[in-house]
Parts: sequence; C-alpha cells; structure tokens
Amino acid sequence: MKQFAVIIPAYKPDHKCESLIQQILAAGFQQIIVVDDGSGPQYADFFESLSPVPEVAVLRHAVNQGKGRALKTAFHYILNQKLPFDGVITVDADGQHLVSDMLKIARKMAEAPDHVVLGARDFKQKDVPFRSRFGNRFTRLLFRLSTGAVLTDTQTGLRGIPVRHLPHLLSVVGERFEYEMNMLAALRSKKIPLAEVPIETVYLEKNKSSHFHPLRDSYHVYKIFLLYGLSGGASFALDIGLYWLFIQLWRSEEPQLFIIFATVAARILSSLFNYYVNRNKVFGQGSRKSFIRYYILAAFIMMMSAGSVHFLYAEWLGRGEVILKVLVDTVLFLFGFVVQRSWVFRKE
Repeated sequence: MKQFAVIIPAYKPDHKCESLIQQILAAGFQQIIVVDDGSGPQYADFFESLSPVPEVAVLRHAVNQGKGRALKTAFHYILNQKLPFDGVITVDADGQHLVSDMLKIARKMAEAPDHVVLGARDFKQKDVPFRSRFGNRFTRLLFRLSTGAVLTDTQTGLRGIPVRHLPHLLSVVGERFEYEMNMLAALRSKKIPLAEVPIETVYLEKNKSSHFHPLRDSYHVYKIFLLYGLSGGASFALDIGLYWLFIQLWRSEEPQLFIIFATVAARILSSLFNYYVNRNKVFGQGSRKSFIRYYILAAFIMMMSAGSVHFLYAEWLGRGEVILKVLVDTVLFLFGFVVQRSWVFRKE
C-alpha cells in the first residue's frame, strides 16, 4: 500500500474516526492525512493524540472551511511535499467507509492507474435514509444531463484519485460538499476516465453523524442548476411576455406566419438577456467562442420552438398558441442546460 495515501477530512470527529484510523493502519496503508477542518479547541486533544503516530499527518484549518477546501488542503500538501504516492483515497471520518472497500479501491487503481475510482453504494437497500436516496437520484440525473455520463453514486466520499490528476482538481471551484460534484464534472470535461466499484452501504445511527446540512449544502450542490433555472425563468417570462405582445400586434386570420414572427422576435430579445446572465452569473466562465456557440444553440432552439408550435398548432386549441409554446419550451429548457454547460460555456 506504499503507493496510496488515505485522506480523511474531519470536522468534529468522534470515536469512530479514531477506530477508523487504527483499522486503516492495520490494513497496511502507510500514510494517512487527516485534515482538521476547524473543529475547535474541544477537539484539540483528539488531533494532538494523532501527532505521535508517524504514519499520520495532521493538517489544520483555524476555522471551518468545508469539505472541499479540506480535500484541497490535503492535495496541496501532497504536491508541495512531493510525497511519493501514485494515488490518494479519500475517506469520510464518520466510519461509513469500510477498510475492506478501501482495499477494493486500491486494487482497482492498481489495475487502472489513470482512472479515478469511485465507491458506489446500493441505494435500493431499505435502511438507506430518504434524504440520501433522494439526493443521489437527483444528482445522478443532474450529472447525466450535464455530462452525458451515467454513474451509480455521484455523492460518494470514497474515491481513489491518481496523483497526476490533483493539480487539475485544485482548480475546480467549490469549498464545501458541492466540490465533490464539481470534481466529477471537471474530470468528465477533461475526458479523465471514471470507474466504479461496489461498496457496502453503511448508515450509522441513521446518518446522524453527517455534517451535511440539507438546506445550505443542497443549495451549494445544486446551485448551478438553481441559478440556471432562475435565469431561464426570467428569460422565459420575458420571452412569453414579448411573444404575447407581438401576437397582439401581428395577429391575422392565418395563424401560422404571425406565430413564427412573434416567436423569432421574442427569442432574439430574451436571448440577449439570457446570454449575459448565464455567462456572468450562472456558469461564470466562457471563451470568445461562447457568444457564437450560444447563438448557434439559440438559433437551433428557436427553430425547434417555432417549428414545433407551427406544426403542432391545431384549430381546436382556439387561442392556445401560448399554452402550446409553454409545453414545447419546457422540454427545450432542459436540453439547453445540458448543451450550455457542456459546450457553450466550457473552459477551453
């Protein structure tokens, strides 16, 4: 196990973390990096008790900065100290990851040295808490929409990462739990292969020891999708409002042509607003090609919207042009998120 270091981000750990460290050393891992993420003075004795252990390095944050920052601190330490490891295995401090599963990760990394290896839990088991089951399903869907990749467990904290990928991961945004999701998206965008190995699904005391805050941390995990939704909602309202206005101005006895004209004019104006918000507030990145890519996508979606409404329009709807457009654009909204994140506003 000389080639792998185990990283444990720890915030207010209990006795399970001490037991976990002993089990990891007993299994043959010769380096453990524990990051005290601002646990406070009452936990100082615990971390000081680890200092005499030669196989354990303790890194400290003065205040709590989040799991993502704790992982980055450990990554920095390994690279700055030029430690002789081929890979790292990240582990949660609450005892939910078994040493036997860490060994599975290590063996898989030895077989596929360029892969990032994820420990995949089985969320179909009856003892899995509802918030964990729901959260995993939602993030799996979001990850699939964003990257096109299908993973069993996008929220797993048990991960094997080759050291060669650490410099890239240090540039990934996110300081708390959202970092783990952003990490997967960044690996996917760089075409770094991902592999999964099945692991035991362990929830001790119904996951009471977890420091995941449902509202605050869910916001950070899903923030980009929420902001995209708000941006899309505002642009959608502007588009529908302009569409309705142009319908009143251009309505004629033949509905087909004025529907197309109203759709095109409303989409051009609302898309200018949407591009600015998405580039600067939602995705926060882009290149010189982003504007061109955005309008290639916008033109495609505009044609799909206008064409679909045009061909699906039926006289029995009466004045239902707006209702039909809402239904069509709901589907195109999800399609737009996938393409914008993966292509329009990607880093070059």
